[in-house]
Order: sequence, then structure tokens, then C-alpha cells
Amino acid sequence: MMALRVLFFALSLAPLALGAQEEPEVIKGTADAGRRLYYSAAMSTNGLSCAHCHADFDEVAEDDGLIRAGHSLYGAASRPNWWGREPDQPNAYPNIAAAAAVCVEHFMRNPQRLTAQQMVDLRAYLRFINRKQQRESLALVSGADLTGEYLGFEEGDRLKGRDLFYAACHSCHPNAKSGIGPALPRDREPAFYAKKVREGDGLGAQLTGLDPNAYDPNAGLFMPFFAVDRLSNQQLSDIIAYIRSLPPPEPPAKSKTKGKGAAPKR
Repeated sequence: MMALRVLFFALSLAPLALGAQEEPEVIKGTADAGRRLYYSAAMSTNGLSCAHCHADFDEVAEDDGLIRAGHSLYGAASRPNWWGREPDQPNAYPNIAAAAAVCVEHFMRNPQRLTAQQMVDLRAYLRFINRKQQRESLALVSGADLTGEYLGFEEGDRLKGRDLFYAACHSCHPNAKSGIGPALPRDREPAFYAKKVREGDGLGAQLTGLDPNAYDPNAGLFMPFFAVDRLSNQQLSDIIAYIRSLPPPEPPAKSKTKGKGAAPKR
């Protein structure tokens, strides 16, 4: 009888012991939630979303007229690595969602990055659009001028540059005014604009080898660079010509204080 009681007591503890050894529940993601996240600027502190810099469709087959700084992520989930890192290198990104988390911190200026749920949702969507699979790595080259002089951008066509500006620059600098990015000056030399476009927030200069310390995370900059395979030198020259042809920006309106209680000028 005592043996039966001991056996019954042991069996009653078995589920507890098994439960303690069970692996934690795996978080599941959905492509629908990932798509909403992809197009949302809520996870950034500056208004950028994934869709601002990366298309989620085949840009060749479905050209929407926009020129984005980043390559399309359509089919990118099947690449062997991301951001040009080899799998055996230190700190290689384990999957495309981990690389996207770096974008959130680097370009979207969100120190909180992505939650675990957001990571799996975004990864589910990137896998969902992985229909035209890319089996090779994508090397990142900015085309930054190793001399730092950026000569040869003086001869541009401002008429062609207008259409190119609205395709590549308008979403962040609407009508060359402030938006996600700051208002654009009109009176700088062509080299000034070329440097900004090719180097961005400094990452372009780092990738080219121009300056390994070009990116300063404390500077608050977040402009993505446009590489030569996204925007050719001639296209960039045309955009520069258009920006320089614009009238000077209007000075900010001065606030006027009305009424007898206005403070006297000093």
C-alpha cells in the first residue's frame, strides 16, 4: 500500500518536472503585421519608414518612378548575408530582420530599436515578399570621391534635374524645403551637394574608405547616401543644377506682438 502511495505521489509530480524542462514558447510573426510596420514611421523619431529607402516590389518590373537610396528588399530575405557582411565575420547579422533593426537605430534614430514581436513580424513580411529570390550577396558601394573634392558636377541639366529631384529628394525635402530632412540651400557649390548625396550621414564615406570615422552617432545626422548604382553622376549633376536654379528660400516669418502690453524694443 505504501509503495502505491509513493508511486502515485511521483506520478503527480511528473507534469511539474516536465514543465520545468520545456522550452519557452516561440514568438510567431505575421506578414500582415510586418507590412504595416514596414510602411509605418511610428518606430522612428524622424518620420522615416522602411518604405522611404527600400521598395518592397520588383523595381525593374514595376517601376513607380521613385529613386530610393536603398535597393529593393523584394527577394532579399534569401541572400546569404546582408549589408555586405560575410557569415563568418564577427557581428554578422543572423537574418534580414536583424539588419533592419540596425536601420531603425542608425537611420530612424530610434535607440529602442525593434521589439522581439516587431522583429518576427517584419521578418515574416520580408519572407512573404521573397518570391524572386536573390541568391547572391549585395555589395554596398557609395561612389564617394576618394579625393574629397567632388569635381565634375558643374554641367547639369536643370530641366531633367527637376523630375529627378521629385523622384529622389522630394519625399524628405519637399520642394527643397524642410520636411523629414532640412531645407536645402540654393547657393552652394556643386561639390557641396555631391558630397552630401554620396556620403550621407557619413556611412558612405566609411564604406568607400574615404574616412573610417566619418559617421558620428552623436551628431544626429541620418541622411542615407545614394550610391552610383542608385543615382548616376549625370543624374546627380542634373539634380544639383535644378536645386541651384531655385529662388532663394523665403525668410522665416517674424512673430508680431499686438496690444498695449507689448514689450518695448531694446
